[in-house]
Amino acid sequence: MNFLLGHLITRRLRSGLLLVLLAGAGCGKDEARPTPPPASAGPAVAASEAVVYEAFVRAASAAGTFEGLIPRLDSIKSLGCNVLWLMPIHPIGQLRRVGSKGSPYSVRDYTAPHPDLGDLAAFDRLVAAAHQRGLVVVLDWVANHTSWDHAWITQHPDWYTRDASGTIQSPLPAWQDVADLNYSQPALRREMIRAMRFWVQRHGVDGFRLDAADMVPDSFWKEALDSLNRVRPNLFWLAEGGSPSHYASGAHLIYGWEFYPALAQVFRQNADASLLGTTHARELQNAPLGRYRLRFTTNHDFSFTDGTPPEWYGSAAAAQAAFVATLAYGATPLVYNGQEAGDPARLSLFEKQTIRWEYSPATTRFYRRLLKAHNELPALRTGTVSTPPVAPGIVSVLRANAQQRVAVLVNVRSQATTLTLPAAWQSTAWVDALSGQAVPATASLTLPAYGYVVWKN
Repeated sequence: MNFLLGHLITRRLRSGLLLVLLAGAGCGKDEARPTPPPASAGPAVAASEAVVYEAFVRAASAAGTFEGLIPRLDSIKSLGCNVLWLMPIHPIGQLRRVGSKGSPYSVRDYTAPHPDLGDLAAFDRLVAAAHQRGLVVVLDWVANHTSWDHAWITQHPDWYTRDASGTIQSPLPAWQDVADLNYSQPALRREMIRAMRFWVQRHGVDGFRLDAADMVPDSFWKEALDSLNRVRPNLFWLAEGGSPSHYASGAHLIYGWEFYPALAQVFRQNADASLLGTTHARELQNAPLGRYRLRFTTNHDFSFTDGTPPEWYGSAAAAQAAFVATLAYGATPLVYNGQEAGDPARLSLFEKQTIRWEYSPATTRFYRRLLKAHNELPALRTGTVSTPPVAPGIVSVLRANAQQRVAVLVNVRSQATTLTLPAAWQSTAWVDALSGQAVPATASLTLPAYGYVVWKN
């Protein structure tokens, strides 16, 4: 059992709730309209240049609609993000529903928006507004299962996993509000790809986040990605899975599943900070050139079950230090819906909540400042990684390319630490990348509790 499945099962059993994935689809809908002109497509973004923002439309505004998300786009853009990942937007199953609203990952129809969010015209306006701001729009897509009241349940029961008596099964015992799909059925594969093509050809979607990708056969992902890349060559593919096989299927990004628990060991259990460097190296060792891992300090799963970043890491300062550490080694960063607002409320997947966007302006400034440095420093995104040891509680990373060096130090402990800088760093003329001020030459440095520096040369 890989980390993804093991952690998801543990979270669901611990919370007593189903944190379900997405699926469903509208079967046989007309897809004959021509592909929109190129102007309707978002910009192509390489994985090395991507900063992903995960948006939960229901929680982004009081209205909880596509139109309600549009006013947030300028803030998302100014934060430094260029990929807008929309969590599932489809109608949610009624049968076996969890909570009053149900999980967005229990999808009843792939080719329709949830009526509470708005109609297709409103969705098109959201996509157009995102494209105007240079944002790539990625749609959350779960091919593993559907809701129990999806039309396929009655129309195509053979498309589902069934036991010896013919009873349709859930993917896992804890996921009782969804029904598992069976990818040995060629007709199912064709319909799933047709539904994905609907959003690309007719509604300008620029890519997909493949939910629970490890639970769907690689052969299907390869078939789907090859087919859709022929429709539009620059689609953006993010696989929620840890297997490097997703790279071979065509995914640009896969999840950094090991890095998240490594952060917890370092920040919550006082593990040596060097654990992050070894975890990073292990995750990237099988990544082809130009392919990356998605790194995060929270997302929709963890914010709901483990708590918001300040809650999980112990304080707002610790949460910020953890985010700096995710940027230090080089991967694609993720900001979860409202993470930058500092709202301490856990967002439920099953109820209606609204993020308090003005809760902590200082937190918003932190994320904007860090991501600005990430976007402006090529070495921080793609430079070689070296990790000279300085102290067990200090993340120490040097990133370098032919033109630039970037040094990152992060104190992962709740007390100040004085450290001796590596000898080569002592003779380097550094500039603070966050303030623009020259760094005085010194052999030692004191970092406050959860303090950090990002220097450039």
